Amino acid sequence: MADIRSQDPLGRSDGGPASGRGGSSREGGVADQARQALRDATDRASDAWDSASEYGSRYYRQGSRAVGDVDTTTMTGFLVAGAIGFGLGWLVFGQHSYSGDYVARRMSRSSERGY
Repeated sequence: MADIRSQDPLGRSDGGPASGRGGSSREGGVADQARQALRDATDRASDAWDSASEYGSRYYRQGSRAVGDVDTTTMTGFLVAGAIGFGLGWLVFGQHSYSGDYVARRMSRSSERGY
């Protein structure tokens, strides 16, 4: 029986002894290892994308169900709480003080490390 070698889509052989390639066997081995590592990385990336897509669609469905189950009173409460939080944040960080210094700038300077 003849020795059958696998070929990639471009028609190149897998670098086996019957491939007819010139040069040392070490060069073919390194190229084969690199090609196999690239295939493995591509397969892992594809699998990771598939699982991320699956998780994303699952979380989207769960979120849609959760939001769909919320009644109008609860949603109104969330909106009022968000508006109050925005207003407080604007009062604290959005206006200048009489000294001309921003509260946010003082807070930023206090968190800097002066080594």
